[in-house]
Parts: sequence; C-alpha cells; structure tokens
Amino acid sequence: MEKVSRMAEKPTPCPSCGFHYNCLCEAVPKLDSQVRIELLMHETETGRATNTGQLLENALPYCRRHVWQRKEPPLELLTLLADPAAQPYLVFPSEGAVALEKAVNRTTSKPEAKPIHFIIIDATWQQARKMLRQSPWLEDVPMVTLPEGLSTRYALRRNQPEGSLCTCEVGMVLMDAMGETENAAAVGQYFDKFMQVFEADRQHQTLQKL
Repeated sequence: MEKVSRMAEKPTPCPSCGFHYNCLCEAVPKLDSQVRIELLMHETETGRATNTGQLLENALPYCRRHVWQRKEPPLELLTLLADPAAQPYLVFPSEGAVALEKAVNRTTSKPEAKPIHFIIIDATWQQARKMLRQSPWLEDVPMVTLPEGLSTRYALRRNQPEGSLCTCEVGMVLMDAMGETENAAAVGQYFDKFMQVFEADRQHQTLQKL
C-alpha cells in the first residue's frame, strides 16, 4: 500500500514576483519619481530572493541595473560616467565622501543643475569593498555618505554591520534627500510587505487578506 504524503504540494510560483503562497505584485507602487538610481549589482545578487534592489527597479521609473564583473565593466554605466550632462554620485561611506544633503544642495542649487544619478553598490558589504578595489573606473566618481544614526528594518540576512541599510532602504533615504518624501514612504510600505510575504512564503503560509 502506498504511503500518502502529508505535505501539501507547493503551489506554482507567480511568474512575476516568484512567490508561491502570496503574490506581491499588487503591492508594487507606481511612482512618478524623478530620482535616478544606478544599481551596480554583484552578479551573485541577480539570483538571490533576498535582494532588495529589485524593489527599487519595480517601483522607480529611473532605476537601472548594471551587473558588475571584474573584467567587463558595464558599458551603459561607463557611458553615463563619461556624460558631461550628468552628475553621478557613488553612495558609499569613505573618508573623502561628502554628506548626502550637502552634495544634493550643492548640485541642485546651480542654475545649470545636472540630473543627479546615484550609484548604489548592490552587494554584501564584503563584496562591495572588493568591487570598489577592483573597479579603477570608479576612482574619480565623487562619493556621498548617508546621514548618521540610521537604523535598518531589514531582517532577511545575518552578519551585516550594525547600522547598515539594505539597498532598498538606501534608495528611500535618497528619495527623502531629493524631496520625494511621499514616494519614499510608498516604497517603505512596499519594502515592509516584501519582508512579510518573504517570511510567509518561507513558512509555507498564506497571509490573510483584509
């Protein structure tokens, strides 16, 4: 006599968001944002379900992904860095980095203000430092650092430095700095829903809809 498995068959994942038990697609905000974000994504992040850069890609009309490879710099990002009509800023804490608010005020206050493109390294902290060391084409890009005292709500990865933010949270801080407070709040709600759905999917649970 055949044994009957007690475990229910896993539902087919949503072809868009990839979750099995709860679809996240309806939670994606459609924003009229002018904030330009360039995600310099480590190639291992492209397949990670815990990656939050994808949330910015889904929500923001001017967010692009550039996959980092040591021997082949992303051509589209190199083209941007060479464009005299654009103002790129690499978001990373370093001794030479300028405070985010100061950099934004300095750039946007000029009559001939160039559009700001924020480059976020989308990787673990260990990978991000290695990526910087192995990317000489980033050496001349001015750096900005986020305000102090920020705290993360991200709980899907362990062993991250205290006080560090995930990629989506960095994007929210940048939107706030650019005066898009409501958009930052909308992305924050989407981010919280993502974490809730992720945990429910991991537990094979269906969330109750209100």
